[in-house]
Amino acid sequence: MIIETNRLRIVPLTKEQFQLLLVGTDKMEQALGLAPSYESMDENTRMAMEYNYKEVLKYPDHYIWYTNWQIILKSENKAIGSACFKHKPDEYGQVEIGYGTDSGYRNQGYMTETVMALSKWALQQPDVNSVVAETYKDNAASISVLEKCGMTGYKTTDTNIWWKLSKIPIYKIGQETEKDYNATGSIDCQ
Repeated sequence: MIIETNRLRIVPLTKEQFQLLLVGTDKMEQALGLAPSYESMDENTRMAMEYNYKEVLKYPDHYIWYTNWQIILKSENKAIGSACFKHKPDEYGQVEIGYGTDSGYRNQGYMTETVMALSKWALQQPDVNSVVAETYKDNAASISVLEKCGMTGYKTTDTNIWWKLSKIPIYKIGQETEKDYNATGSIDCQ
């Protein structure tokens, strides 16, 4: 499966491709037939990817929720960043997305395009009700991405903001009955 936008191909890595990524970004790029990016993972990203890879092995039937998704710029056939879901849908149907763009490709709308496409895909899955993301309060670029994707802040700490995009609820509309006219109740707006 590949998600395509006007400018991007967003490719979920297979278990084998993910393992190559951990050996070296260049190995994964070669396996995908990509132009070299000459990028490498920083220590925090490496730790996160190693954790996700272990989860891919632990939950092979849910690998799509743990694998790394490479963001490939079509015009250059080059990986310019990546995104991932941090876990399979939880008991509330919530998944968390994380992402990063290579420095030479920031501020060009690629991550907004990616997060929109992956969120749309996720919300089309039957067990998913919402996509969430966490960002630092001082990360203006990430906040801008999440706002452009229609996410709203729902929780803050001293340093972080949590964002959410939910499925639009579907209401069943039917013919009114006499029972509806006689219904009474109250709404607690606290």
